[in-house]
Amino acid sequence: MNTPLIDVFWVLVCAGLIFLMQAGFTCMESGLTRSKNSINVAIKNITDFGISTILFWFFGFALMFGVTGGGWIGSTEFFFSLDNGSQQISFFLFEIMFCATAVTIVSGATAERLRFRSYIIISIILAGLIYPVFGHWVWNGIQIGSTSGWLGKMGFVDFAGSTVVHSVGGWVALAALMVIGSRTGRFPPVGAHMKIHGSNLPLSVLGVLLLWIGWFGFNGGSTLALNDQVAAIITNTFLAGAAGTMVTLIIGWIIRKQADAELVIFGSIAGLVSITASAHAVSTAYALIIGGIGGAVMLGVDSLLEYFHVDDAVGAIPVHLGAGVWGTLAVAIFGEEKLLNTGLNRGEQLLIQASGIGVCFLWTFGTSYGLFLLINRYFPLRVSLEDERVGLNVSEHGATTELLDMFRTMDSQARTGDMSLRVPVEPFTEVGQIAERYNWVMDSLQRESAKTESSLQEKELLLREIHHRVKNNLQIISSLISLQSRSSEDEQAIEMAQESKNRIKVMALIHEKLYRSKDFANVEFNEYIKNLVNDLFVSYKVSSSRISLKMDIEDLSLGIDTAIPTGLIVNELVTNCLKYAFKPEKDGEIRISLRLLDSGEKELIVSDNGIGLPDGLDINKAESLGLRMITNLTERSLYGKVNINKDSGTEFRIVFKEKEYKDRVNT
Repeated sequence: MNTPLIDVFWVLVCAGLIFLMQAGFTCMESGLTRSKNSINVAIKNITDFGISTILFWFFGFALMFGVTGGGWIGSTEFFFSLDNGSQQISFFLFEIMFCATAVTIVSGATAERLRFRSYIIISIILAGLIYPVFGHWVWNGIQIGSTSGWLGKMGFVDFAGSTVVHSVGGWVALAALMVIGSRTGRFPPVGAHMKIHGSNLPLSVLGVLLLWIGWFGFNGGSTLALNDQVAAIITNTFLAGAAGTMVTLIIGWIIRKQADAELVIFGSIAGLVSITASAHAVSTAYALIIGGIGGAVMLGVDSLLEYFHVDDAVGAIPVHLGAGVWGTLAVAIFGEEKLLNTGLNRGEQLLIQASGIGVCFLWTFGTSYGLFLLINRYFPLRVSLEDERVGLNVSEHGATTELLDMFRTMDSQARTGDMSLRVPVEPFTEVGQIAERYNWVMDSLQRESAKTESSLQEKELLLREIHHRVKNNLQIISSLISLQSRSSEDEQAIEMAQESKNRIKVMALIHEKLYRSKDFANVEFNEYIKNLVNDLFVSYKVSSSRISLKMDIEDLSLGIDTAIPTGLIVNELVTNCLKYAFKPEKDGEIRISLRLLDSGEKELIVSDNGIGLPDGLDINKAESLGLRMITNLTERSLYGKVNINKDSGTEFRIVFKEKEYKDRVNT
């Protein structure tokens, strides 16, 4: 029987509309993923179409629509020839588009972590084996109006592919995700799940609108003729899509307290997928119900996937698998028995529809999951963590972007500390504007750094001048005291003058050590104290055979504003110990301990085993000038407290209340 050319023309037009869905999937998936993977997503969508076309010509069409072998697999039409006539040729081209659509569903679900070569392998398995074999079971013979696949003969109805196309693609996507796992950071071990946002939602919306246009051909062309059913089928299709959109918008608004753009995108496609199995056999009211429920089913499956930590990058499984399963069941629930023409009542039809869904699961998911596990064992399907971090545009395709160039320069600058590096500026782009402002900031920082360096040099010169003047003045004071003591005959005055000279000498020593410190804001406390005590022993010409020195000093630090009073205190305490550390019957011993208390305060202990301080000593009298100085420095400069123990030798215990000191300084 010759097919009217208008029918051939209609099928060819619909094939072109379905091909437009490849552009829709590319836009939608690129917008829902991060920009660092956009090239990878795009190239997968065009590559899987090439793979599907060649394999379908080579043997896929034969396995699916060739003369059946017991309803299980086709055996003719290999290397499809143009000699088959215009009707068969247009049908072949039309079915290529269905095969490519099933394959491209996997692309979005596994985005951002699947190797490109792994996707090629998955596409070959799906387009060359899984899809045509299951398609044979359902659709073999539809081109001649008499189904001969074993599921089709049982009465399984799937008008345009809710199961054959969408569920098949969804099951394979789920199998792949279970093998490769979720994206890094999507489901952290502790805390809430992290949402990975897409790079361009307006582009995704454009992709969805292109998919709606493609569904003109997807459902409208499945009649394989331009007959009086086409208008009703297309109308039902778009009513279901609109219902899915509105249901997900409303439910999402209630749950998330805002109009979620992604849910609207997913809901519209879920409505279209749901009606695909029964668009020819339901009323407009039922089409609205089917599409609306499809949107709700999509939301439920999406929540279920998140609960089980299955990371679908673009919602492909909830949309195509979840809504596809529902749409297949809806055939039995809402379809008119007369239009279904299977001879089954609703209960029997529902059982057959459920059986077809189960068969699809066992064949599609079972085969793909087993093969993916085997392949992954020897050839890992997933990219490395570093490649995932950089993005598949670079790691898989060697592509680069101005944003990547900017990040590389910034990383290099952070590693090397080279302030002269500048980010390349790409004119007339947003990234170029950011790079230009970043370079401007770095120029400003470099200028300020130069000013700071100059300021530090000036500060160093000032410190040198201060050091020189203090040193000279201390020498002059010491000389004047010496002259005064020589002209005096009062022994007490001479002794006090000598004591004053010693103190001036120690002050000069402390000043010299602090000046020589490379870090004026953070003096090493332990080395500072040790060097100071050793210099005191040298100054007083103490023999190590007569007095032993034991120091237990932790590795602490203190600011220069506390170093000077601490040095003066240590000098006075050690000097007193040197005076009173001798007993006639044994050698002297001096112990110095410095440690950090649990409270965060610093404790200094200086003790000796000598004769002890004189009884009845009053630190408020002039004769105890050194003790008064220690007390004043501790209480006023360090906000601490002095405890003196005279039971066995002499022990000075000083606690520096550093927290109170810092609080008062800040105030």
